[in-house]
Amino acid sequence: MKSKNVITKFKDFKLNESTEFNFLRFNPDSVRPAVAVDDKSLSLNAYDRNAEQIRVAMTRIEDIMYNLKGTNAYKDLRSKLGLEHQDIQNMKIIRILKSNNINYDVYIQFGIDGEEYWGVVKNILVNPEIKSEVFKDQNLYQSKEWVIKIKGLIIKTIKNWLKPEPGNYRLLNNEVTCYSTETGKMLKMEKGIEIEVVRSHDNKIIIRFENDTYNITGDNYIYFNYWFEKVS
Repeated sequence: MKSKNVITKFKDFKLNESTEFNFLRFNPDSVRPAVAVDDKSLSLNAYDRNAEQIRVAMTRIEDIMYNLKGTNAYKDLRSKLGLEHQDIQNMKIIRILKSNNINYDVYIQFGIDGEEYWGVVKNILVNPEIKSEVFKDQNLYQSKEWVIKIKGLIIKTIKNWLKPEPGNYRLLNNEVTCYSTETGKMLKMEKGIEIEVVRSHDNKIIIRFENDTYNITGDNYIYFNYWFEKVS
């Protein structure tokens, strides 16, 4: 009985030892080799929890960007990620010259990232084209999106400046001629006359004088801000 008990205890011990040893699948040679250990940190290609979290997070960001692409939210995000220090800080219109019978060239000066640049917008009224030294400056990041953005901003700023806000204005120039929108009747405005700007378009300004409306076009449109002052 004693011998039996000893054998039983020895067998129990061996079984316990084997169970504990195989808990991590460190099997003895007499047993089929383990495919992988449970604790992957003991392997050569160790599992890293932090690295896995970063990988998952990057995958999610890529999925979000893919789903947003083409939407207004995506465009807004792209604009916020743009080069803000390369935006135009200020701009001056130096002069406007007539290039032909229907178009004008606008000469400008503007600042970007503390530097001053010069340029000209050819044909501001029809198919404007911008030429400037800024687009040759190798110290600036000249991405395609940035170039399009700067050109669009310059043209938009000039066009908005050419269109006066509604309100009352006084003529400073000696004489300006315009024509009635309804009858074609000519109005010869002399220095000191006051008119009302009803609304402005990309190539003309509609004014009101003595209950009649007139179109201001051509030179009178381009130089309106030089020849008229707003009456407060």
